[in-house]
Amino acid sequence: MGQARDVALIPATPSPRVRAVFTAMVASMTRRRFHAVRVARESREVLRELDGGARPALVVMNHSSWWDPIVALLLWREFFASRAPFGPIDRDELMRFRIFRKVGLFGVDPDDPATLDAMRAYLERESQANPRIALVVTPQGKFADVRSEIVPRPGAAAVAASLAPDRAVSVAVEYAFWVDQKPEIFVRAERIACDAGGTLAWQRRITESMRANQARLAEIVRARDASAFEPLAAAFAPKVSGTNPVYDLWLRATGRGNAALGDARESRGSR
Repeated sequence: MGQARDVALIPATPSPRVRAVFTAMVASMTRRRFHAVRVARESREVLRELDGGARPALVVMNHSSWWDPIVALLLWREFFASRAPFGPIDRDELMRFRIFRKVGLFGVDPDDPATLDAMRAYLERESQANPRIALVVTPQGKFADVRSEIVPRPGAAAVAASLAPDRAVSVAVEYAFWVDQKPEIFVRAERIACDAGGTLAWQRRITESMRANQARLAEIVRARDASAFEPLAAAFAPKVSGTNPVYDLWLRATGRGNAALGDARESRGSR
């Protein structure tokens, strides 16, 4: 087992100070690149509950974008910062960006058969040292379009069966354009029952929750109802206006300027 760990996994070297600075940096970057970060209203309490409990917590996310780990960090800072976050990343990427080890990421080779046993043993040791770790995983194992049915790999379920978390949540993330030049980030969270069970039971619960959650998020994003969401935090609320001046002139020339302005006011008033 010791040899498998050396070959298959690069451990994290967490630094709370580096993690705080890094999270602040990516938060600033997110504010520059996105018009807003919106969380489904019914999800805020689900995410807050992750901050409680005495055992490990599990967060499983769909994986559609390079931005997913950054969204996970922003959710961690806002809702469950009392827990130490950990998460797997491709070991080759971790070798390129070593700072991620300080944030809490550890490197794995998803094609190495020894990876699962190494990851399970590693996280068992980490949870013995700190029972309140938060494991954040994208169990699809690769980028996948949000319109594709989620098919999680069994690694997250196997680890969950081993760690027996007392909090488990699926997080659906979608990136879409609404009313601005810049895209927006949409998030919805759903509880996963932490009933006793082995890998197969966890795999079933994770799969069902992730699929239902992603489908529900897609519905409310398509509805374009700002009242269904709240900003992640005040700093991530939709900007007052980001409309291109040329586009604004075209709206006025076609007699739609006032209607567009009304839509913007309605969007701002719903927050």
